[in-house]
Amino acid sequence: MSRIQVIQIHPYDPTSSYVGGIGTYIRGIIKHSPEECEVSYVGVSSNPARYPVGRWHNIEVEGRKLRFFPVLSADLRRRKPIPLSLRFTLALLRYRACIQHDNTVLIFHRIEPSLPFFGRDCARILFLHGHNGKDFYNPQSEVKWSYFPRLYFLLEKRLIAKIERVFIVRSDAIPDYQSLYPRLHDRIHFIPTWVDDDNAASLPETEQAGLRTQLVQPLQFASTGKLLLFVGRFVSQKDPLLLLRAFQRLRQRRPDVNLVMIGSGELEGEVRQFIAAQGLSAAVRILGPQPHQHILRWMNAADCLCMSSAFEGMPVVMVEALHCGLPVVSTKVGEAARLIGNEQVGRLVEEATPAALSLGIEQVLAQARDRDACRRQVSPYRAANVLQALNVHLYRNQAATPKRGSGLADAS
Repeated sequence: MSRIQVIQIHPYDPTSSYVGGIGTYIRGIIKHSPEECEVSYVGVSSNPARYPVGRWHNIEVEGRKLRFFPVLSADLRRRKPIPLSLRFTLALLRYRACIQHDNTVLIFHRIEPSLPFFGRDCARILFLHGHNGKDFYNPQSEVKWSYFPRLYFLLEKRLIAKIERVFIVRSDAIPDYQSLYPRLHDRIHFIPTWVDDDNAASLPETEQAGLRTQLVQPLQFASTGKLLLFVGRFVSQKDPLLLLRAFQRLRQRRPDVNLVMIGSGELEGEVRQFIAAQGLSAAVRILGPQPHQHILRWMNAADCLCMSSAFEGMPVVMVEALHCGLPVVSTKVGEAARLIGNEQVGRLVEEATPAALSLGIEQVLAQARDRDACRRQVSPYRAANVLQALNVHLYRNQAATPKRGSGLADAS
């Protein structure tokens, strides 16, 4: 079988320990690409001293050797006034000549970075990790495009016509996009988020107890009891203040409950002020962004993952938590209903209010924990299953049509 050139392009650093939801997606596609694929990655460098911008570097990601070309230096944990997606797209225009992309499969996770390759002889695959048609109009969206949605959709309409396959992680977005772009109807598909068995695993209860002691002891909580976990950016979309208000109510009935918050963001100052003002300092700890493997350890130590988002796609953190045997309480967003399908694995909160969220958490803490039920709930979303089907659909069908100019739109 002929070799297939594959380049993923996104403002992410695959060498960084900071992963995030899209980062997990990117690393999974790299890891599970067929052996006949020669994989490259074009992104940003969070360590320009080691990986200078504008040069190709040989790296290893998830056991897979690949070439890495950063076009921009960026700290992924800090937001700047000029959106990273815009700076990245402009940098791609600058370095486009250094990226050999003819007769190549290009994979994007946003539509904007496909602009520099418009009109080029390559197959383009687009993953969308939300429902832009709804998310941009959500009052809690921090995406800059939400101020100019018409301009975004004009750009999207122009660029998406060149995309051979569009995969979206929200099922309700599929009919909307198919209606918006009827000529692309058969190219637009739902794809679930996945979990990698090699990275995320549920430890035996005996090991979980020791791990919990190891992780919690340095935090010096005032009391020992149930442990809640929040993982996400401190931004309006994730609404950490809603969770804290729910936690405040919960503590009135369950003073033994503590909360660990992993993340950072523009709302961190407000989050810390609320914790201090409401007298929660003895029961809440903010750890900041953590390496992916460390987050998985916390998932094995906690009693419940709490999500208070205003909108989502199909959150990786939710899939991984359930795979680790950790029940989830979440607002009813995105594909949460697909994952929280029964009360054994958590609660789906219909109303995004402190009262409703605190009640859901209290109910989960009061019931016997069923780790096996949590794992069964996400068993269809193992990476090997999802990505094996994706690889056959994309790369191997692509290899079967090697003529110049052929694209995945021609594949069956």
